[in-house]
Amino acid sequence: MKKKIFLMGPTASGKTEAAKIIFDNFPVEIISVDSAQIYKGFNIGSAKPKPNELIKYPHYLVDRKGPCDRYSVNEFKLDVEEVSSKIYKKNKVPMLVGGTMMYFNSLERPLNEMPGSTPETRKKINDDLNKYGLDEMYKKLSRIDPVIVEKIKGTDKQRIMRALEVYYISGKPLSFYHIPKVKPLTNCKLLKIALIPADKTLLNNRIEIRVNDMLKNGFIEEVESLLKNNPGLDLTYPALRSVGYKQIYEYLMGMISFDMLSKKIIIATRQLAKRQMTWIRAMENLLAVDPFDKSFNIKINNRVKEFLKE
Repeated sequence: MKKKIFLMGPTASGKTEAAKIIFDNFPVEIISVDSAQIYKGFNIGSAKPKPNELIKYPHYLVDRKGPCDRYSVNEFKLDVEEVSSKIYKKNKVPMLVGGTMMYFNSLERPLNEMPGSTPETRKKINDDLNKYGLDEMYKKLSRIDPVIVEKIKGTDKQRIMRALEVYYISGKPLSFYHIPKVKPLTNCKLLKIALIPADKTLLNNRIEIRVNDMLKNGFIEEVESLLKNNPGLDLTYPALRSVGYKQIYEYLMGMISFDMLSKKIIIATRQLAKRQMTWIRAMENLLAVDPFDKSFNIKINNRVKEFLKE
């Protein structure tokens, strides 16, 4: 039976460094599971490995899409199948590394295929928003899909609009597409490693340091360049809604002050980490490892060694 390794964890938990250690010691190749690293030019804010790191530690599914492209869960699944096939032909094992938990979940428990976005439907949604306002749009979604509104706040414009768009295109509520279509995959043996910090304070501190370092290292200038080189790029595009990019866009558009920028990114990043942990804790058969434990690399390496021999 073919094998795959999942290396998961919240943002700033040390997934990239752990992946490098496994790569150095075992016959694996890395597949990025990151909804921002897939986009060209989204480098600093996505913590994308630097070019010299990508030479030494090649990552599949990095820089595959332009900033104004869209990338669906179904595309990700197809790309993983294609890339995994190439890796198996080299007699190596795919190691999927990242924090986009919906992508991981879709591989283990395939969902009903969600319809893509269309310019016509986006225009209709925007026209309705301008005509009726967000509150009315949320009330409409509540009638259409009472299940999904339990997970979407009334102020979350992008998710409300996307849920309505899915309904307009398919005639089915968004919650329909969140239901697993088949039983969990059984044609692949999985080792699921989850980096779960025992001390949330340490993780929060690392997030704060990372955000401030990103801002010092040109994060704002990166977003300015993306906007300059991609006319029309705004928050209607998924790439720019990524944590950090969204807040810097709002700053550049005069929606928030510079003094608030760092704080808003830190808060959003911590919220993201919390959501990632919720996804991870709902998964089964995990090897949970504290990345702040000095012996965590030894534990991971021992388990990978056992797994590859099984």
